[in-house]
Amino acid sequence: MLDKTTGALCLYEGIEIGPHIDFTTTAELNFGNKPEVIGFVDAENQQVHFRNVRVERSFFTFRMRFSYNRLLVLELLVSPLPIPITSDWEDWSFEAEMQHLEQCNAWLQKQVGNEREFDWGCIWSGYDSLGGYSSIKIKYY
Repeated sequence: MLDKTTGALCLYEGIEIGPHIDFTTTAELNFGNKPEVIGFVDAENQQVHFRNVRVERSFFTFRMRFSYNRLLVLELLVSPLPIPITSDWEDWSFEAEMQHLEQCNAWLQKQVGNEREFDWGCIWSGYDSLGGYSSIKIKYY
């Protein structure tokens, strides 16, 4: 799914998200449920979010941050089950989030092994204690 040479994520045949894609092209895509586009062409701060995109046997949420149409950061949440879209914290637990972090780490290890720095950017996974979630982030150079 992740091309270590280019930094692109191959979602489906002929559809990739990576350093080559621009804001306008991404904003026109329609994946998952509740896609969200923030910003406009040639703005300094642009974002596109796709939720519960099924790729192979996993569900992904993609959060992309652009600046002046260029992709800077791609954040991925990965899960074997659809990711709930809710602002309700009743079902949240630290233990479950640590399991999710393990899933993120396993996905990252499967995709790139121990390597984290590439010519196209860097990739890592971690837990955001302020947001209460775990994710994988790719920063493109």
